[in-house]
Amino acid sequence: MDIHHLGDHQEVIPVLAVWIYDEWSYLYPGITLRDIEGFLRERVNKQSLPLTLVALDSGEPVGTVSLKPFEMETRTDLTPWVVSLYVAKPWRRRRIGSALMKTIEQKAASLDFRKLFLFVADSALAGLFYAKLGWVIRENATYHSYPVIIMEKEVA
Repeated sequence: MDIHHLGDHQEVIPVLAVWIYDEWSYLYPGITLRDIEGFLRERVNKQSLPLTLVALDSGEPVGTVSLKPFEMETRTDLTPWVVSLYVAKPWRRRRIGSALMKTIEQKAASLDFRKLFLFVADSALAGLFYAKLGWVIRENATYHSYPVIIMEKEVA
């Protein structure tokens, strides 16, 4: 398994879009699969935001994560955000998510960001996964009528 910039593997955008749509579309009323494909096409940057990383095994996508300036329009005071961390179900529990997070954190630090933010709608995920990676709870919030946990991490 290797991690690459999405800009080098744009052919996987349709697969990533389906993953993201299936997992999180409920949090974004009115969003379509085509919208998500468009967002991903904007994330092909390598040295500026927004950007996406993709984990590949033998050329097949197995996971992804993105870094973008803002995620929650209600919290534009916080930037940048780690978004859309996803590992395909057959590939879970193999530390791919951890590797993607480590790589995106290193990328953010190389772009001179000192603190990152993310939100989760699953409190167990916050405690079991992100906390083990050094993320801390910043606050509880409501986003599009769903309870979420905003987390942060110093990466400098």
